[in-house]
Amino acid sequence: MGTHYKQLTHDERCDIAVLRRAGQSIRQIAAALDRAPSSISRELKRNAGSQRAGYRAAFAQQQTQARRWSGSR
Repeated sequence: MGTHYKQLTHDERCDIAVLRRAGQSIRQIAAALDRAPSSISRELKRNAGSQRAGYRAAFAQQQTQARRWSGSR
């Protein structure tokens, strides 16, 4: 059996935003959420927004939903 990828939830994104604002490192955030550091790093890079605004969970969730393909096969 292979591993199954589980996408970040809105609650996890909120936790990432709070922990990042508190000055936690990517590895500390990953440990707190029981996720791989690469997943957290990728999430922060993909949804960072502007330097001034930083990572915002609601914006990240909207972007994720917008990226999802909803067409037919």
